Parts: sequence; structure tokens; C-alpha cells
Amino acid sequence: MLKSVRVVRSVDTAEVLGPQRQRLTPCITAEVCGTEGISAGTVYMPPGAMSRAHYHAHSEIVVFCLRGNAVTLIGPELEPYFHGPGEFIYIPEGIVHVAVNLGVSDDLVAVEMRTDPRFNDDVVLTPEYDEAAAAVATRLRAELPVAT
Repeated sequence: MLKSVRVVRSVDTAEVLGPQRQRLTPCITAEVCGTEGISAGTVYMPPGAMSRAHYHAHSEIVVFCLRGNAVTLIGPELEPYFHGPGEFIYIPEGIVHVAVNLGVSDDLVAVEMRTDPRFNDDVVLTPEYDEAAAAVATRLRAELPVAT
């Protein structure tokens, strides 16, 4: 596909469930616009949801939180990085992470940009971290209640 200027409405794009258990709406991709080194889309997580532990083998990602309160657990130690509306988080390629919606009644909505032109091609699941990540998420929700 040739590169082309496009205006893409997320509501006009099909949502997919990524292997990391996140609801994704890829909007700017190689298939849609002919991108070669970037993609963008939305991420939606219902209240209390969390992704599966994973990393992106080749892609850097930037997430901009639009609505809700999140914590992203980073690395083998699952170090928490809190972020909310109006805040960005950058995650280099190859870094294990888990996205957690801290809200008990609010959705988490974010815009995600990746250096993967197909938006979700290089996800590698790391199930060995899932149980520990769930325990950390439960502890954080108990320690840091978020008014939602």
C-alpha cells in the first residue's frame, strides 16, 4: 500500500482483543495508511481489568491516558508506574509490562503509539509474571483506593 494521508475515526475502526487481553482499536497502521515505522490506536480497559504480562519484541510504545487511572507494572520486579489523564508513559522494546486499570467503576481509555506499523505484531506473552502481577495489582488497589 502506498502511504496516504488519512483521517481515521476510532469509532469507524474494528476493535480487536489483543493476545495481552486488551481491547485495542488500531487506527493508524500499515494496512490503513501505508505506515512503515509507526502506528496508533486506542486501548480500552473496563473497571478492574489488567492485561496479561507481555513485552513488545521490537517496538517502543508511548501511551497517553485519556480517562481513568492506571498503573503499569514494569520489568521482572513489576515496579509500579502510576499514570492518569493527561500523562504519558514510555516503554522501550523488550521490557515486560502489565497494564492495570485501578478504577473499580471507571473505564480506562488511552491512546497508544508504537514503532510497530501493524500495531500489535510483536507481542510476546510472559505468563510467568501473570500471577505475581495479579497479586501486586490487588495490593495496590487495597493500598491506594482511587475515587471512581
